[in-house]
Amino acid sequence: MQSTIKLFWHLYDNLPPVFPPEAACQIKNELENLSNRPNVELSEVEDKMIKFGYVIWPWSQAYKYFLAAVEEKLGEHFFLPKLSGGLREKYLNFKDFGGTLKDLQTGRPASFFTSEERSELGAALVETRLQLRDYLAREMVGIGRKQYLDKVEEYQNLLEKIELNLNALRDLAQNESDHQILAEEIKGRIKDFEYGLCWLGAELNYETVCRAKDFFAGRKIELSRLRGINIPMQIDFFNS
Repeated sequence: MQSTIKLFWHLYDNLPPVFPPEAACQIKNELENLSNRPNVELSEVEDKMIKFGYVIWPWSQAYKYFLAAVEEKLGEHFFLPKLSGGLREKYLNFKDFGGTLKDLQTGRPASFFTSEERSELGAALVETRLQLRDYLAREMVGIGRKQYLDKVEEYQNLLEKIELNLNALRDLAQNESDHQILAEEIKGRIKDFEYGLCWLGAELNYETVCRAKDFFAGRKIELSRLRGINIPMQIDFFNS
């Protein structure tokens, strides 16, 4: 449970730039309340994270969108000066073979570099990421603010569509009377999606949310078809 509270604090400490201060204050107050209650239940902590996840998600998605763009545009500008001369040349050779800065972040080209070189590359990547975040934060409160807020609104509209789909899944679970196991599966999937809003689970994917209702409709057909397969046959030997 304490690890979940720590994750909640980490979520708060990494709120995106220009995030509404009144919402940030609410999150901090809730966190302090949870942190000061020794007997707080894990489910309550998770529910609070999900609640604020709905608020944070459009901002974090907009920020990630622009961070990816600035990494693509300026990543090497910040990255190359951090490398020693020999490693810089080797990285450029790596690029000649089709490698990219993003490939380094995934760790896929490990065999191309020695363990010492990978260590230097890793440190340079961390420093580059921090510099890019600082650069982007300045942009967000300056000339890039309007574009950023427009993108936040775009993701807010997307979140409203996601909520409609999740509500449809809740209705599906609520009205499922034939297969209790299916109702529980649907509720579990809803929780998984909501976990994706606040770092408790895999990143939320809009297309997957939209496909979920059709998936469970097919799952119901499958369960209905299989109903009774595992029920043992009863034979009345005295009246047969």
